[in-house]
Amino acid sequence: SDEAACQHVFLSAVIELQARAKQEGGNAVIGINSNYRNVLHSSTSAYTCGAGAFVAGVALTGEVVTLKR
Repeated sequence: SDEAACQHVFLSAVIELQARAKQEGGNAVIGINSNYRNVLHSSTSAYTCGAGAFVAGVALTGEVVTLKR
């Protein structure tokens, strides 16, 4: 289903953000937004996903930071 495909690509996008934070020496990503077709969508509970017949896509942007532990 489109919903399952979107959930899968969303999780992949979050894992990519996590890897980017580690690569850049940070431990968190803040200000996360969906960026689908260069249209930013800011929400604390939703994201934008494009789903078609064969492909689903989610793009996330955010700022890598180091938070005190």
